[in-house]
Amino acid sequence: MPDITEVTEERESLDVAGSPEDAVGGPEYIRHTSSPCLSPDGSMLACVVTERTGYPRAVQRPLGPGGLDGAGPERDVVLPIDGPVRKVAYSPNGKWLACEVAPDGGERERIFLVTTDPADHSAYAVDTWGDATVQIVCWDGELLAVTAFDSEGVAEGRLVDPESGESTVVDRRMGGALVHARDGAALFRVGARGIRELLRIVPDGRWWPLLPVDTGATTDAGVILDAGGPDRPMRMVVRSDHSAERTGLLAVEAGEDGTESWPLAYRDDADLDNVEVSLDRSTAVLLWNVRGGLSELEVLDITSDRPRVIARPPLPDVVATSPTITADGRLLAVTIESLDEPPRVVMYDVERCRWTGRGPHKPDPAPELVTFTARDGLELSGWLYRAAPEGEPAPTVVYLHGGPEGQSRPGYNDVARRLLDIGVTCFAPNVRGSTGFGRFFSHADDRYGRFAGIDDVEDALLHLVDEGIADPDRAVVAGRSYGGYLVNATLVRHAGRWCGGIAACGMSDMRTFYRDTEPWVAAAAYPKYGNPLQEQELLREVSPLRRFHRVDVPMLFVHGANDTNVPPSESEQAAEALRDRDVPVDVLIFEDEGHEFVKLANRQLLGDRVVQFCQEVFDVRTRKDRK
Repeated sequence: MPDITEVTEERESLDVAGSPEDAVGGPEYIRHTSSPCLSPDGSMLACVVTERTGYPRAVQRPLGPGGLDGAGPERDVVLPIDGPVRKVAYSPNGKWLACEVAPDGGERERIFLVTTDPADHSAYAVDTWGDATVQIVCWDGELLAVTAFDSEGVAEGRLVDPESGESTVVDRRMGGALVHARDGAALFRVGARGIRELLRIVPDGRWWPLLPVDTGATTDAGVILDAGGPDRPMRMVVRSDHSAERTGLLAVEAGEDGTESWPLAYRDDADLDNVEVSLDRSTAVLLWNVRGGLSELEVLDITSDRPRVIARPPLPDVVATSPTITADGRLLAVTIESLDEPPRVVMYDVERCRWTGRGPHKPDPAPELVTFTARDGLELSGWLYRAAPEGEPAPTVVYLHGGPEGQSRPGYNDVARRLLDIGVTCFAPNVRGSTGFGRFFSHADDRYGRFAGIDDVEDALLHLVDEGIADPDRAVVAGRSYGGYLVNATLVRHAGRWCGGIAACGMSDMRTFYRDTEPWVAAAAYPKYGNPLQEQELLREVSPLRRFHRVDVPMLFVHGANDTNVPPSESEQAAEALRDRDVPVDVLIFEDEGHEFVKLANRQLLGDRVVQFCQEVFDVRTRKDRK
């Protein structure tokens, strides 16, 4: 591989699990840590660090005998391009660290390999000239498994040798992705959003569907436990809602004579968010999504057909993501967060049954989980952040998550915190189509269900008004990505209900979105929004821009200039339609961001503009009421 020499920086730092209260110097030193990866032997921790300036970056840190307790100084991973690091992954031999980075904050990633040797300052590129974006999958022994998309959206699963740079193609399909590889066998995901399934691929290249057809099921992640052979089946565990209403952990054995599957871990009240399996295949770490978006952790012994619970340690905070585990299952690490606590990495010593870092404290969740009923009878819920527990109805922002398959959860929310500080109540509903509430709910907004999903937004506000929580004359609707689309859509469909709108990275016309987005994004979206060839009338009807003449309230549009998932033109054409009619409109473009806003300085500016917008809109409405 070509050698790119850079200078690394080694220094003492705050604890990986540090928070603003731990930092000397005030909020400008806020530090987020996320996306952890433990080296297989438990001697190193890599994670992504975000501070006041710059993009999120990767760091490596030697661990002490008890994990974070007694850990050594961290070392920055310096890469030859500027952009946010999104994922890190240690090789099984502990020599290599793979880093996935998005140049200039865009949505197209590259992968670089660095070593764990502090004296080695080199970084090696993994991608090739024809790749549009490349993503880390896992390590298959000494080979790095990746998925590479070309500019037409064809996905190629590869195994890359970090020593020579040579790669082997596992499989190649439009709109797919490699999920896992072990000893020459692989799992390859196919299908669009909401109808995904896995193919099993054996070392000689032959492939079969992993499970029987179950229309509407999503089987999208898995780990191969045994690649199989002439005398034994291929064994794996997968995350799936196949033949079930909830997503859980399914065991699968597949051989030449057929496939057998059985449930390993399912719950009637929860969906499985993540599963990580130790390299020795003895231990699985499960993160469950419970009670509207809280997290629960479970550690299982999976050495037999019936898993045994090793531990269910209470989490130190309300939302957890990105579990990682050592090769022997002895240590695990996760990212945790809550409303006032930024994302931070903590570790759990499975052998000693204790958290290290900042483990024992678990605050009560600040928001309140509120349930309400949509106009068609479907039960919905959301997280309410009340500016004042009692008193008169307050000015309110209804904030809508992205996806649609995302979920509003009571995690860290810097913008909601700032709105609360100025006396504005926030409500984050999970409209139909959200994840975390079972299979039926996640499909309830597909295609022609889109109109009911838009009505859910108005129903959320009407519930708050009926309960005396929201002032009906001072309500702003806000959201990002699909949530930004819902902002545009409800302002059109429910004209007169809102006094302002904040749309970040939202689609305004589904037809131009399909035309201008990345090919792999478009192909995956057909079951959710409609097929642009077969359902042109539907896409025309659900596109807010064609009826933007109904919008007569101030709007703030926010977008990343490098967003290729939802191109900035979607905000630009909506803003222009309002300017043509002299409707008040403001546009905030981040030149160094993509579909998500990851720089803390930009997050600060975003919060400033949102607070300013709400103060102006609510104050104008209040003055009108007084007259």
